[in-house]
Amino acid sequence: MRVFVILLVFSTSPSAYLWADTVRLRNGLSVHGAVEEAGDEVIVESDGRTYRFKKSTVKSIERGESLPEQYARRKAKLEATDETGWFRLALWAREHKLRGADEAYERVLGINPDHRAARRELGYERVGEAWVRGDEAKRRKGFVLCGGRWVLPEEADRLMRAGLMEQAPATEEHRKRAIALVKVLQDDDPAMRKLAMRQIDELPDAALMRPMRKALYAPDPKVRVFAVKTLSRIGDRVALPWLIQSSMYDAQADVRNAAFRAIKTFRDEDVFWPYARALYSKNPRVRIQAVKAIADLDDLRGVDLILRRISIGLGASPRVNVQFGTQSSYVADFDVEIAQAAAIGDPIVRTIQEGVILDFKVLGGSGEQWIVQERRAYAGALANLTGRDFGENWKQYEKLAKEQQLPRVKLR
Repeated sequence: MRVFVILLVFSTSPSAYLWADTVRLRNGLSVHGAVEEAGDEVIVESDGRTYRFKKSTVKSIERGESLPEQYARRKAKLEATDETGWFRLALWAREHKLRGADEAYERVLGINPDHRAARRELGYERVGEAWVRGDEAKRRKGFVLCGGRWVLPEEADRLMRAGLMEQAPATEEHRKRAIALVKVLQDDDPAMRKLAMRQIDELPDAALMRPMRKALYAPDPKVRVFAVKTLSRIGDRVALPWLIQSSMYDAQADVRNAAFRAIKTFRDEDVFWPYARALYSKNPRVRIQAVKAIADLDDLRGVDLILRRISIGLGASPRVNVQFGTQSSYVADFDVEIAQAAAIGDPIVRTIQEGVILDFKVLGGSGEQWIVQERRAYAGALANLTGRDFGENWKQYEKLAKEQQLPRVKLR
């Protein structure tokens, strides 16, 4: 039998033989799956995904049955109704940090929906007569996630405004791992980036907050979008200021839009105020982005705020004067003084001015194109918020706001 195996191995080319191994890369990442060596590449099939690595980036290939394959082998032996067997498989998979653990727990719940241990492992909590996941249960109780802790909204606001909110705790090993993975996200190799994104999701949320904040400023827009989505998934209110900044100032529209969608998932009414203050920015791009965000928030306080901004920037700006003319000087007379028998003449100089003085009102200073875009953005936002389209007839919107007694705003 041994001779047969040896002959089989040597008679099969490396490019055609699939190994179920663990590939360890020089940057510290590792991936389990079926391995194929083809030329200067190592190809790995893992959980339905295909990764391609240059051999120069591979540190070692460990031969043998991978953990995912062991999971698949054990899974294949179980009957569909074997509640105990699926639960034991789930415990084993969780111990080895395999993604299949959740699948096994779900199979247990498919057999017994009230299996408390499986519910607990999947993060469920019983609220009333329903099973809900832990985070949703806390939200239903009125808590918000801030700094890795669930606290009351009033407490979160107080800590954040006082600058006392600390980052959630995480082990030093996890922090270093997260930083290393974020660096790999900048790699030119798509397979490396894909693998790093997958392994980032396996780290504790607390270890990802600061690295994801840095990733919001990565050169690659795709990395910034990934950072936005990761912070949205974590759901910690500490990330709200970072996301708000990205939603207004990022150079790419895809990143700005992704950041704003992430912000809306927090369901925090106070996000209205940063956009309200941004309406008074000197940058027209920021003002346009802010007014679009206010419209998407569907907050009627935005009607009063937008109308006030229009009156300042588009209707009630101060009047100024400009003069076009010439000024000529001439000697009108001399003051004569007598000193030591000498007469001294001091000339008296006067001026003549001629020309025209114009009086006008400034509507903007960023160019006609930005003025037009900004006016359209204001009109569109008012139409979305009020449900009435008066175009750029601002007085009609003011009249409607008074008739419907829409809320007035005092900026903080």
